[in-house]
Amino acid sequence: MPLPVAHGLLGASVAAALYQPFESRRWKILATGAFLGICPDFDYALNWLRISGGGWHHGFTHSIMFALFLGLMTAAMVSGKKLRNIVVFGCAAGSHTLLDYLMTESTGVALWWPFTNHRYRLSLPNPIDYNWDNASLWASAIDLVRISLSELMIFAPILLVVLLARRRLIVRCN
Repeated sequence: MPLPVAHGLLGASVAAALYQPFESRRWKILATGAFLGICPDFDYALNWLRISGGGWHHGFTHSIMFALFLGLMTAAMVSGKKLRNIVVFGCAAGSHTLLDYLMTESTGVALWWPFTNHRYRLSLPNPIDYNWDNASLWASAIDLVRISLSELMIFAPILLVVLLARRRLIVRCN
């Protein structure tokens, strides 16, 4: 199960790749994409609050419809509901669902909610070992750092490649 490091970097990568004009608002767009990439995991709050008995994680907040809803709300706040930006921000939020679909070890994500509550997942081997030792707080913290560094090593280069490609494209156009 990917952590916020992977989700944030992938969301920022999607926003950086798709948002136009990127250069004038670079850091705001990266931060917005990262936030949207992490946003579906706020469903943990529903579990902590014990609303309807819990079991919310990987539910409706991990669906394509929810990603489009987040895209619409974000575009309304940032750019006045331009269709292109709804798609850009929806894709940044949807990157979370895609990553969980690819890498989750749970029963899957409610990809097609509200049409069905069926959970979907791709059962490929995971490149990151998400197991951690619960023997002590210290052991758990070490494992959390190890997993976060693994995600950083995999997903930060994706963001860097996107940013470098955007820079080269801008230089060529000028």
